[in-house]
Amino acid sequence: AVAWESETLPSKYAEELVQLPPHKKISPDPAAWVCEESGMRENLWLNLSDGHIGSGRRQWDGSGGTNGALNHYEETKKHFPPHGFPLVVKLGTITPHGADVYSYADDENSEVTDPKLAEHLAHWGIDVMRMEKTAQSVTEMNIAANESLELDKITEAGKDLAPLTSRGYLGLNNL
Repeated sequence: AVAWESETLPSKYAEELVQLPPHKKISPDPAAWVCEESGMRENLWLNLSDGHIGSGRRQWDGSGGTNGALNHYEETKKHFPPHGFPLVVKLGTITPHGADVYSYADDENSEVTDPKLAEHLAHWGIDVMRMEKTAQSVTEMNIAANESLELDKITEAGKDLAPLTSRGYLGLNNL
């Protein structure tokens, strides 16, 4: 395995996934996808249990989404205890070969696989055999972020630095 690859295990929630009666069909057209909270149109995640579309997690630097999918999951835990509706799939990564699936459940909280993904998506009107990749996968996003790291900006590479030790010059406050 390559350094950025990890083993993705099947979610224990996939086999007996609760899916509410379909109250809507999800369009196969990416232009129709929108976060139900923020209106964002990228980095969108479909909840496989209730069809909710929410944006991805907000990252430390302000990029990413608005936490729409995660916030929705937290709400479902209140109404459908103890686990709520934990499985989401990243829209734009769905192909006949699979997709990015994530479990928000406290006992998984990681990328997972869903052995019944095609069936779960068909419930919402998505035919995986007709879908094409239109967005970066989580792995591709992580690789791009790592490749764009500029560590020289925080290490002051190439400069001769004079070591300083005294009150006020030690610890993280000095960064």
